Amino acid sequence: MKTIFFKADSNGGSPIPVVKGGAVSTLVEHLVNSNNKQQLFEMTIVSIYDKEAQLKSKDYANVNFVWIKIPAVIRVFDKILFFIVLHFFKKRKAISYRTFFSLIYYIIKSASFLHKSLYDCVILENNIPLIWIIRLSKYKGNIWYHLHNIPRTAARSKPTFKKCKYLCVSRFVADQLQSCPLGPIDKQNIKVLYNCIDTNLFSKKNIDIDMREKLGISKDEFVLIFVGRMSQEKGIDKLLEAIPLMQEQKIKVLIVGSLISDTKAIDSYQKELIKLSNALKDKIIYTGFVKQSELPDFYNIADVAVLPSIWEEPAGLTMVEAMSCGTPVITTKSGGIPEYVADCGILLENDESLSVNIAKSVDRLLSDEKLRHEMSLKSISRVKENFSSVVYLDNFIKSINDNF
Repeated sequence: MKTIFFKADSNGGSPIPVVKGGAVSTLVEHLVNSNNKQQLFEMTIVSIYDKEAQLKSKDYANVNFVWIKIPAVIRVFDKILFFIVLHFFKKRKAISYRTFFSLIYYIIKSASFLHKSLYDCVILENNIPLIWIIRLSKYKGNIWYHLHNIPRTAARSKPTFKKCKYLCVSRFVADQLQSCPLGPIDKQNIKVLYNCIDTNLFSKKNIDIDMREKLGISKDEFVLIFVGRMSQEKGIDKLLEAIPLMQEQKIKVLIVGSLISDTKAIDSYQKELIKLSNALKDKIIYTGFVKQSELPDFYNIADVAVLPSIWEEPAGLTMVEAMSCGTPVITTKSGGIPEYVADCGILLENDESLSVNIAKSVDRLLSDEKLRHEMSLKSISRVKENFSSVVYLDNFIKSINDNF
């Protein structure tokens, strides 16, 4: 099987191999890494060019890489548009326009490449406008869309989408396809492929005392961790609102992540977070963007991960990362999250009492070390059995081959 992957973000253009973060890019690289070792099929990755990524790609001698270099003038247009949307169109989600022109350029160049090439199967990673690669190239082979989110548009290409088959990151996403702009879709053309993580990287380790000290965390403080973008749907404001309601106040909260990893742009929601944080004085530690390779160290110094997603999150990879490190998870019954967490974490209703219930759940775990230990062991076992990158390639190939 000769397969080509197309992957480009409308909100960042993160390359493959992963050198600038990105959950989808990380998942694709798990496939790249496994197939490079096992050589189960011929794989080509079409990625936005990045010097560091190109150097890293040399580690994958058995995988082909095609690089699309975005001209400087296109990146200037991106910055101008992003600035305009951020400051003059407050109701728009500015991050969606951050690489708008780069995405168009990527699509045109990718279509040109595909038109001149022969592949058995095309995998389009998540971004709905990528369907134009198929339209412009007039590709006639097998097309799979790997959906990490519920599509909000058909990009004026619904007839082309009817020719596709779909890999969905959760049963929740698969069910939603019938009522989204792409639907209805024949259920025989939909497969569920659960996300994975590197369980060798994300694993339980001894607490790094030096790291805690550097972060200003004392030995007797209970550590909560939040990992994710500083965006409203991630619900970090609910965690901050919960802190004053907790009975135990010897608490430190690690907030790992940022809205955009390489810009200082701050939106109104982030300003509100800063206001809430200032009221909590020295209980909050903002780390900013943290590399994927360093995340396990942060999970391991935390006692509990609080990830109160308030939107219908398709999967919830941060929950799985925390679980794999043995860190008990408090999260919400949103989207596909229950499919991943199951009974290994505390699942809360996403309602007006969320902040109160977060506080109660933290107090419960803080006072019950035995419960934390049981949740830790159960979580590690579940991730290894179901969401390890070791089995991801096999699950991927099985899903694809079932429909060939």
